[in-house]
Amino acid sequence: MVNVKELARLRPCGRLETYSTARHHLGYYNNVILAATYLSSLSSHSLEPFIYFALIEVIAKHSNLSAIPLDEDKSYPDVHFVRLPSIDLRTCVELRERKGSLSKDGEADEELDGILMEQHGRGFAEDLGMKPFWRLTVLRSSTENTTFTAVWAFHHALLDGASALMFHDSFLSALSKHSQGPDLNPTPIVDSPTGPLPPPFEEQHTMTISWLFFLGAIASSLLPSIFDKRPPNLWTGNRIPEEITSVPKFNSRTFVLAADTVKRLAQLSRGQGVTVTASLHALVAASLFANLPEHDFDKVNIAAPVSMRPFLEDVPDDQMTNAITSYEITHHRPTPTHSEKGGALQYFSWAEARSVKSAIQATVAKTGSDNSIALLKYVSNIHDFLTSNLGKERTLSTELSNVGVYKPKSEGEWKIGRMTFSQCANPMDAAFHINVVTGGDGNASLNASWCDGAVEEDLIGKVMDGLKKAVEQLVEDGEDLVIVKAEAIGSR
Repeated sequence: MVNVKELARLRPCGRLETYSTARHHLGYYNNVILAATYLSSLSSHSLEPFIYFALIEVIAKHSNLSAIPLDEDKSYPDVHFVRLPSIDLRTCVELRERKGSLSKDGEADEELDGILMEQHGRGFAEDLGMKPFWRLTVLRSSTENTTFTAVWAFHHALLDGASALMFHDSFLSALSKHSQGPDLNPTPIVDSPTGPLPPPFEEQHTMTISWLFFLGAIASSLLPSIFDKRPPNLWTGNRIPEEITSVPKFNSRTFVLAADTVKRLAQLSRGQGVTVTASLHALVAASLFANLPEHDFDKVNIAAPVSMRPFLEDVPDDQMTNAITSYEITHHRPTPTHSEKGGALQYFSWAEARSVKSAIQATVAKTGSDNSIALLKYVSNIHDFLTSNLGKERTLSTELSNVGVYKPKSEGEWKIGRMTFSQCANPMDAAFHINVVTGGDGNASLNASWCDGAVEEDLIGKVMDGLKKAVEQLVEDGEDLVIVKAEAIGSR
């Protein structure tokens, strides 16, 4: 048994990192997952040596992966990162055989959804000091070794969702480096790198806050009935339980947009002067309105994280980090238009999407100032802060996280196809989460995650089905409109 107090101490966890360690300790939020399917045209080799050799290189490159937080039951500055002297890959890598075949263009991977739910239910506290705070589950074909899905789960204190793309970039590069097959079987025990751990977010960015922002936060905290009054008829799912005595059941369901649909949505969005994220955000709100009782709920509140990496000081492009801010928008139920179409599109407008884009731009324009993360320095006990919302109404309907489009940094014998991004649904947070990534195959995976009791599964299914149908109908209508305009011009 390892004496964790004797492990090499790296540095205290920053305040944002401590927010993640506290959620993990309480069982509210176990991990984040970014899964990717790898494909190669090479002749078949035994897959396990490829995986091990690639991980050896990835671990050597990213010091975050050999660090683990200790004393998660404490608050800043008493939580620390320590370094594992070595990593036994047999403790954190599992190879499984797929029961079915890979999903086709636009099809969901139900087998993968099962793995996501299973992994979200597992934290990293077991055998503390003997395993890293990440796991890799490899789903391989029973007939050939040139295609597999790598499901990488990690503790959120180590890095953010955008940085998870770097793991797969590094892993892909290392796989291609050994594309002709390893000459020798690699050792499963990997020495940890000796380089320093990157500094926390708070040391990479000043995160200045204005008096107006600060006083607004204080007023909302001290006099919420006046300065943070809940809007009437706002839907935020079911009330947070009075107590949470056991780890909640985390649910996951993924919907997939085909590559051509994604391409046309991007083109249509650009033509309307918005981003895909802004379009999806407005469509999520529209689908909620289409599936919530009209007379009971006329508002939804949607938040989304924004990466602060572009505004960090002296951070290499390939360095994993954990740096975010966020924005949130309260949408009001509009008068239905295009009612003949029914569904979510009757509540969607490009004007609303442009409003979302403006909110994103306003957040980015702050370059990290007036970031709610900066207010964590006024929280003395992070666990009490997190549990203070027990028994209260939620403030968010959903959170939409889009880590973007995967673009390989180099070409090799291996390539990445479908990707899926997922994270634990925090029982103290939004009713459900929507996590988006577009993989190398051009398909966009829209993963919904929620906790038992936060929202009804039937509603999640209707909202996500409505979202997918709305996107498909929107791009169809957009293409028809282009054709009509072209015909009108040609007839002049």
